[in-house]
Amino acid sequence: MGEQYRKIEQLELDISQWLKGRFLKERLLMEEMVELMLESLKPLSEKLDANQDELALLTLASRIFNDIEGAKQLLLWGLPDQANNVIRDIIECMLLLRLFLQEPKKAKKWLTNLAQYQPGDVNARLLEFGIDAMEYSLYGMLSHVGHSNLLASLSHVQVIDEKLGAIYFGSSKTTENEFFIQQCFLMVFFLLHIALREPLAELYSRYCESGVFETWYGNVNNLCPKLIDITSEMGNKFVAETPQMNRAFQDLANKKMRLEDFKRRIGGSSNLP
Repeated sequence: MGEQYRKIEQLELDISQWLKGRFLKERLLMEEMVELMLESLKPLSEKLDANQDELALLTLASRIFNDIEGAKQLLLWGLPDQANNVIRDIIECMLLLRLFLQEPKKAKKWLTNLAQYQPGDVNARLLEFGIDAMEYSLYGMLSHVGHSNLLASLSHVQVIDEKLGAIYFGSSKTTENEFFIQQCFLMVFFLLHIALREPLAELYSRYCESGVFETWYGNVNNLCPKLIDITSEMGNKFVAETPQMNRAFQDLANKKMRLEDFKRRIGGSSNLP
């Protein structure tokens, strides 16, 4: 008993070790970004007399960190479809963090009364404050691929002539799966960069000296060239490997990720390649 499952486990382990080498640059960039995130939370996390509003903010920030770690682990195990749901939760936490920075009473209600706020409602309220939460533009797509449909399952199937020719149990060591993993990493990077530039920056500025904050924010801005570079590298990599990817699969992949629209709306820059 268990022989087939043990084979799947061993295959997943082998693929995970392989992916850690393939995505070393992504892992290093994520480490740098998360270090900046943790620095922004340090003053509040060390505040002994934190009130309920502040505890709610810290709770959400720590959940964002755990979501980032969860998504990274799923990606390095070769499971990008499963990572999409975790990445979507990053957006929900970011929206709430923005809202509670504006309306502390709602933070207290969320913390003490288990109040729930739907992402669409939160985004509408933020717009009333004049806040354009760019991360929300990804929420609909991630919600769609979070359900059981073909577009949400492409990383563990092989599409041949628009028919499913192979289904993988566990991860798969294919060009297609690697393509989705890289795009998921890109989503995490841009979401974390938005979080650092806006809600986390606003939170950090409340609890540290202005000089310290300015140095930190300068380091956040220094991430931009690295994000542009890794985006270019991703595009060039899969253009070179296009002959290995089935045309029907590419069509479905483009529908799933809508990469050009993603870069335009989330990056907010015409400099993105």
